[in-house]
Amino acid sequence: MKLFTLVFAALAALLSVPAPAAELMKLDIDFGHPAWRGVVTPLWGGLPEVERNGNTAALAFGPGSFCGTPLIPCPPGSVVEIAFDASATAIAPGGEAWRTAAVQLGLFDGTAEQSHLDLFNTGRATPFRRYESRTPVSGNGFRLCFGNYGRSGTFRIANLSIRIMVPGRNVERDGSFSGMFGINDWFVQKGGVDWDGLGLGSFEHAKVVKNAFPGAGSTLELDGGATVVSRQFPYSGEGLVVGGWFRQAGIARPEDGRPWAHAGIQLVFFDRDDNVIGHDDVTRQLLPGDRPWGYHVIEISPGGLSPKVKSVALYLRIWGGTAGKAWFDELAVVKQGEGQARNYDSSKGVIAVGPAGEEAAELVRVWNGVDLSYCSQIDLPQVRTALRRLKEEGGLEYLRTREFFNGPFPVKSIDAAGNMTYDFSTVDKYLDYPVKELGLKLVPTIETVPPQLRRDSGGHVPKDFALWGRAVKALVRHWIGRYGREEVSQWVFECWNEPGSDFFRGTDEEFCRLFVAYLEALTGVEKECGIKLRIGTPSGAMNNLLSRAMEAARRAGLDGAVTDASTHIYGGFAGAMELYRIGIEDVRKRMEPFPAGRGVPVHVTEFNGSAMGSRHFDTQTGAAFVVKANRLMADEGVLRTYFYCAIDHPYLNLEHHYSTDLGYMTHYDAVPKPSFNALVLLNRLEGKRLPVKASSEPFDAMAAVAGDGTMRIVVTTFSEEELGAAKPVPVTLEIDWAGRPEKLGRAELVRIDSAHANSYAAFEKAGKPSYRENPDTAAYREAAKLVPEALQAYRFENGKLIIPLVLELNSVAAVTVK
Repeated sequence: MKLFTLVFAALAALLSVPAPAAELMKLDIDFGHPAWRGVVTPLWGGLPEVERNGNTAALAFGPGSFCGTPLIPCPPGSVVEIAFDASATAIAPGGEAWRTAAVQLGLFDGTAEQSHLDLFNTGRATPFRRYESRTPVSGNGFRLCFGNYGRSGTFRIANLSIRIMVPGRNVERDGSFSGMFGINDWFVQKGGVDWDGLGLGSFEHAKVVKNAFPGAGSTLELDGGATVVSRQFPYSGEGLVVGGWFRQAGIARPEDGRPWAHAGIQLVFFDRDDNVIGHDDVTRQLLPGDRPWGYHVIEISPGGLSPKVKSVALYLRIWGGTAGKAWFDELAVVKQGEGQARNYDSSKGVIAVGPAGEEAAELVRVWNGVDLSYCSQIDLPQVRTALRRLKEEGGLEYLRTREFFNGPFPVKSIDAAGNMTYDFSTVDKYLDYPVKELGLKLVPTIETVPPQLRRDSGGHVPKDFALWGRAVKALVRHWIGRYGREEVSQWVFECWNEPGSDFFRGTDEEFCRLFVAYLEALTGVEKECGIKLRIGTPSGAMNNLLSRAMEAARRAGLDGAVTDASTHIYGGFAGAMELYRIGIEDVRKRMEPFPAGRGVPVHVTEFNGSAMGSRHFDTQTGAAFVVKANRLMADEGVLRTYFYCAIDHPYLNLEHHYSTDLGYMTHYDAVPKPSFNALVLLNRLEGKRLPVKASSEPFDAMAAVAGDGTMRIVVTTFSEEELGAAKPVPVTLEIDWAGRPEKLGRAELVRIDSAHANSYAAFEKAGKPSYRENPDTAAYREAAKLVPEALQAYRFENGKLIIPLVLELNSVAAVTVK
């Protein structure tokens, strides 16, 4: 599994980053070089002939033949520079007058072509000459196509050059391996393992070759497991754009290998001590088998990585033990901007609270949602225990869950006329507990396709979109009948989970059709049942897919039906906490052109730290993160956050009590982790929210005053710079106390740190036994309890209540005074 996934959209900031421009990608094609066939393929007709004239080689296209490059991704705000030599004989058009010799630049948003530009188009005899163009790109990709649409004549093209220019500076000075390999810029790993314990491969499997790629310079070839690493580039919060060409052949991992351990390009993050603390996959999908040459690019917005990241490097890989070959060329690492200055001082902190005057606002309990993933898990006893405790102690009000058509299988048959029979009893068995017994509101994510409607074994695209919509309508009508109009009208619906990922394996166009079918189904229910539903967007749709889905809704006249928007954000361990602001702003920006407008309620229906499989999920650092993330999202005006997940994965890593997974509670006996206790302390806040100002990072807090005058402050010392550190730090609370008696009837403190309210610390103290060695969790559950203690020291001074504390870094403390 990847260490983390960064969740953010394409960078509008590219347009505002000052010159100079950097060359992100270049592709210089000499058609006398046989490798041109790797990046230029026939669209229709036969392959053109290669004609030589001295040192120049040209492609000669006869009637009815056309070729193109792959779809090449690029950041919005890029400039695409195209240059080529071209000539044509007289050509009779193949239909319309423009269907003659042509060179066309197609501009894309996702996989959909939005427009194209004719860089060359004529049927007249034209001698060879040079053509050049510079085209700003507002979408996220382009494709160059060229050939002869006509019924006669010949079109010729030579010396083709394609470049992507972006603001910034390219710090990778040898992207095509022209220097001294293994000495100057690229270094071969000699054995060892990576952060997942997977082999880095062998030195002898890496070499630099010629004639494998049509561009200038050389190409890296890996033949079997090997890892080649770039220099480490210093990082201080700049924006990054990283790209490279990649090809693979015959990649096959061993049977006992991880499912992603194939081949690809990774951007790896290091702390100040050169320890690996995270990575992102430039080749977004790590696949087996063969892949032709393709260009891959990722973007990281300014501040998008944790401040703990002090340098980055490229890893070019076939995982150790994996068979096959891979090739890499034209790698680039572009830095944008000058980084960010931060006010960070973890040696001591001061947190000022109040005054409780005009600045106080209603407390929005953004943290009252949780994501459970598959609804079938509600049948597990430990999940029911977790949900009840989340409701009773954590203030849970909304439960997000999904996968109603597979697992419960409510569609039993479909006849030739499209009539369906249903049995919703299994769906009811799962949902009655949270809805009827606990009184929770649902966020149903409608996704996947009943088996009878599947177009293929993947089950992601229906054979008939209208029939899928009919099944959705039947499901929602059933819920209205079972739970009532008032209840279901408070639910928030979503369409599909993260459709830009492997959770949806169709095309973007097919997903947009699904989204329209979903809107048609829910608006149909509204009309038929006399109800107003809260109809949300796709859930966690990234890479422009949210915009495209809403645009498809507009074309269908249904964009006005959307009432809520949602996104998923994972940041805070390897990714920066800044990702929360970036992700929320991006959703609002994308929704602004549509009827819901900029004021659309935003739900973060999945959030957590960014490192999959990180021990921070189990420790007090996870608790400190929960408070910090909710404070950030509350300030951004989010309506609700949904922590992923209620419990650790209930079917994986079952040999461990604590599996470094993302739950509030463990998968055995639902033992509360420190993160659950942080939620409980946040839930105790009530009344008016008070303003808070901290002297520096990493100190932060949320504070509120209740109607009876009780004041509660939940302090977090979550440190992006020093994750996992637990050193003691003095923290002083300065609470505005003007107009109040200088006497306290109640003064108590509750801690979550290495010695308090920490079940994982008890597990460590016990020697981290496996479940088989010791299945008893009683000691861990006892250690998880929140225990109040009396405040030992405080004073009144100049209208303030001064409370000196000594807290641990990456901990939580809740202070209650009255």
